Amino acid sequence: MTWHDLLPFVVFAVTFGASILSGMTSGGGGYIITPFFIAIGLTPQQSIATIKLWALGMDSGSIAAYKKRSTKRKSLALFMLLAAIGVGFVSAIAIRHIGNQHLQLTMGFLNLAMIPLLFIKHHELKSRRRNQILQAFGLLVIVGLMLVQGIFASGIGSLINVFLIAIFGVSVLEANLIKRKASLAADVIVLAGLLGSGLIIINMA
Repeated sequence: MTWHDLLPFVVFAVTFGASILSGMTSGGGGYIITPFFIAIGLTPQQSIATIKLWALGMDSGSIAAYKKRSTKRKSLALFMLLAAIGVGFVSAIAIRHIGNQHLQLTMGFLNLAMIPLLFIKHHELKSRRRNQILQAFGLLVIVGLMLVQGIFASGIGSLINVFLIAIFGVSVLEANLIKRKASLAADVIVLAGLLGSGLIIINMA
């Protein structure tokens, strides 16, 4: 049996492990799966586009797990959803046109820079929700982070949760639910925008 024969099983094992990590850290699976796809021969563009399929399943599964929970901060959730739609369109265009070399360098830098996020204990974060100026700044930062996540698939989603919890006083579970719903909307639009581009790799064999 050759490496080529084992590849589908290795892909399954790595994506399964990345899914567990993403569930534990609210978005850290990209640290593993993005460089892995590049290592097995996908270009950075193909890696990012293909990961959107994985992210779609992750977000859908997470939302299904919260089906008995409702979002209390509905205005914040609506803002995130609308922002995600715009981010999805921009991300799809960017992924098609940014060169692989620039993508790879940026992805590598982001993955290294975001490693400390894996050690943040979300339940210990303190809220600053009464400061309106800080909240406005927080919304701008969150949109920027969503855009970075949409284009580079860098596992930066956990940092979005940090801002939702620390600045808006959202609980850990609700922050994850809001972020997952926004990510799902962005992923659907990105995948739709990449159809026919040849960047989404379905058959790893």
